[in-house]
Amino acid sequence: MTATAVTDPLATGLPRRLHAARERKGVDLHRAERDTKIRARYLEALERGDWRALPSAVYTKGFLRNYALYLGLDPAEVLRDWRRDRGNARETEPILGPRALTVPRPRFALSAGVVWAVLLAAAVIAFGVYLGIQVLRFARPPTLSVSDPAAAVSTVEGSATTFVLRGTSIPGATISVATPGQEQPLRVAAGPDGSWSVEVDLRRGRNQFDVSAVDPDTELASDTVAHLVITVPVQ
Repeated sequence: MTATAVTDPLATGLPRRLHAARERKGVDLHRAERDTKIRARYLEALERGDWRALPSAVYTKGFLRNYALYLGLDPAEVLRDWRRDRGNARETEPILGPRALTVPRPRFALSAGVVWAVLLAAAVIAFGVYLGIQVLRFARPPTLSVSDPAAAVSTVEGSATTFVLRGTSIPGATISVATPGQEQPLRVAAGPDGSWSVEVDLRRGRNQFDVSAVDPDTELASDTVAHLVITVPVQ
C-alpha cells in the first residue's frame, strides 16, 4: 500500500474534500492510520469515494466522523455530504467504529480577577470577625476575681506586715486597690493571661482594701468591687 492515496480522477465532492484536507495537514495515509486507528485502506477508500470497499454503513459513518475530526472538518457536515452522495439524506443509523476523537478540555485556571475576589472576600470576613470581637469587648465590662485571700474577711499572723493580693481579670486590665485613709490607690496591670498580684502594707488591727478593675481600652469598670478585710491580731 502506498503512503499517499491517489485520488480517483472521477471523485468529486466529499472524497476530494477529504483528500485535500489530509494534504493540507501534511500527513500520509500511514501517519493518519496511526493517529486515527483506522486502517489505511479504509482511509484510501474514503478519499476515492469507493464506498463498496468499506464495511457496513454503520462502520463507515464511524470512520467518517473520526477522520473528519482528525482533519479539522465538521463531522456533521461530512456525514450530511456522505448521505447526499449515497442518495439517502435522511439516514439515521447508529454510528459505530473506533472511539470518537475528543478535544481535551482546558484545565481550570484561576484568573487574576477571581484570585482578587477571593482575597477581598477573605479580608472582609476577617474584618467582620475582628469587628464582632471588638463590639463584644466594648459591650462588656471587665471581669474581676480575687483568689488570695480566699475569703473576704481573713486573719493573718500577728507578725505580718504585708500581704500579696492575687486574682484574675481580662488581659491588660488596670487593677486598683484602694485603702481607706489613703488618697491614691495602688494600681497594677493584669498580665497576658489576666492574672494580677499586688503587695499591700498591713497595720495591726483591721485593714480594709477595695479592689476594682478597669478596661483601659473602653474605660469600663468591673461590675463588682471586691471588699477585703485582713486583720492583724494585736499582741
